[in-house]
Amino acid sequence: MKAFCESKWAAAACGPLSVRVATEPLEIDLLREALREQHPQGAGRPGGQVLWQGVYEEDEESGVAKLCAVLCWAGAALRLKDRDEWIGWDPVTRANRLGLVVQLRRFLVLEEQRRPNLASRCLGLAMRELCTHWQSQHGFRPLVAESFSDPESHAGTVYKVTNWEPIGMSAGYSRQRRDFYRDDKHPKALWVRELSRGARGLLGSPGTLPEPHRGGVKDGVAGARSALKCSQLRSLAEALRHVPDPRSKCSRRYPIGAMLGIIALGLMGGADTVMAVWRKAGPLSQPHRRALGLMRRDKSGRLKLPSYDALNKLLAVIDPDALAETLNAWLAANEGLLPRSLAFDGKSISALRAGMVTLCHHHSGAPVAMATYLGAKDDCEMPVGRRLLKNHKPSLDGAVVTGDPLHCQKKTARAVVENGGDYIFGLKDNQPTIAARARQLLDDAPPL
Repeated sequence: MKAFCESKWAAAACGPLSVRVATEPLEIDLLREALREQHPQGAGRPGGQVLWQGVYEEDEESGVAKLCAVLCWAGAALRLKDRDEWIGWDPVTRANRLGLVVQLRRFLVLEEQRRPNLASRCLGLAMRELCTHWQSQHGFRPLVAESFSDPESHAGTVYKVTNWEPIGMSAGYSRQRRDFYRDDKHPKALWVRELSRGARGLLGSPGTLPEPHRGGVKDGVAGARSALKCSQLRSLAEALRHVPDPRSKCSRRYPIGAMLGIIALGLMGGADTVMAVWRKAGPLSQPHRRALGLMRRDKSGRLKLPSYDALNKLLAVIDPDALAETLNAWLAANEGLLPRSLAFDGKSISALRAGMVTLCHHHSGAPVAMATYLGAKDDCEMPVGRRLLKNHKPSLDGAVVTGDPLHCQKKTARAVVENGGDYIFGLKDNQPTIAARARQLLDDAPPL
């Protein structure tokens, strides 16, 4: 029995439309044949994960469904400068999350079915079902769709009316065979569309994605090296070179700036243990290692990374406050220049044998300031967080600070207000009186 996912949308202009996923070889061949006969570029050879959708119109008298449109979805382009900047991807995050972007490779409304507004209706219907169809075929929900149009022959009206966004032009190259590109000197307009609210932010933000999207994430992809450019790595290592080195002279086989640069790069990439930091450093290329200031070489002449034990011993004796202060200064000096997919998550970082409170931008996740704590009575998350908010420069004028229920304290709120900001803190039963009052107010309030 043929398996398919189906959705219907009726309109007064013609019979009801339905879209379904082609899963049987015979049905896929029928869609391919329509593209070969009528699409200017033929059926093509889509790469990666593929999804075929057919849009059908039902004849109300006979009940027969006629094919109206064909859509072929496949893997996204490996690199698109405008798309990557629009999302906020660094090379590592792009390599890991590229599977969450799908490309509309072919879209065809059959010649004999064409009429005003049918193309936009077919595309709109297919887009509404795309995430569900893709999940049924491949096990996860994509976040963004991309496509191209030829500005010399099409104005892209069908994309405009279905809420796609034009973000730039391609470089004018087309794939020729498997490993080569031909310079056609014929750029295409690049269109993108979020498939759910906030999808763009999710793709570029640090941390773990929601469960429905995790199947599209690939960790440790070949070619995923460093989120920072070599010039940024040199700048980071140079700044960290001034952190006091607590090691004995005989233990300084690797420069302090290089080792702390590796640690900072790992932490900004989401590592929360020494082992995770060390593993994230493994893929660094030789130019990246040279930019960090590594100089020791193995027998083959390649630059070596510090061992896990070397990183672990350094983190056991480094002054976390000096490290945080230096990182804060470097982050402030490079604000707006770093990939927005880099950010500390604000949780306890066992690699530093301490915790870290982070003040970061909501939209980008980029850290603005950090402070460490060791867990003692007056050196734990709440008092250290208050000092960070109270002493943050520049002031918090015009800013709204959000925090979890742990920070729903009068002293913390006062620190924000006195530094010029406003606040929104979560509320749980750690503040029973306020929580009960809030529930009462919500129960008595109208729904809207």
